[in-house]
Amino acid sequence: MANRIKHIALQTDNPAKTAEWYKTVFGLDELRRSPADTGSEGVWLTDGYIYFAILKMGSEDAPNLGEGSSTVKGVHHIGFYVDDMDEAVATVEGNGGTECVGSSKANRKYQGPDGLMIDLRFRGWDEQIRARSTLYELTEAAPVKAAGTAD
Repeated sequence: MANRIKHIALQTDNPAKTAEWYKTVFGLDELRRSPADTGSEGVWLTDGYIYFAILKMGSEDAPNLGEGSSTVKGVHHIGFYVDDMDEAVATVEGNGGTECVGSSKANRKYQGPDGLMIDLRFRGWDEQIRARSTLYELTEAAPVKAAGTAD
């Protein structure tokens, strides 16, 4: 099996608020939150493939390691493939996203929560991967059967 990116974590001052933005704008599903009632320490989301953790800066899950990225918010940027660019742009802008310098028709760039840059593309990354590596496409996984149940 080839190695693949499966998890991204960013740190922020308000995980619940940041998670709501990603859920609203990109339709991500919430997996869990800690504590369960507030999400003040972390909220975990997914698009069905990537496990996306939004963590409280300095928490047990996102400790300050004394230097580098552990002392600043977030990662630099993340990218989302979108089905309809015009609809995605309207949704991002309608939820407070501001377009960044360097944005183009094919690769729209917006500043989202905590200053994290969000790339929007309809296509392009798969083609780059296919040209230089092995592209893996996702298919829906079969549900897991409970132990002791008949086929």
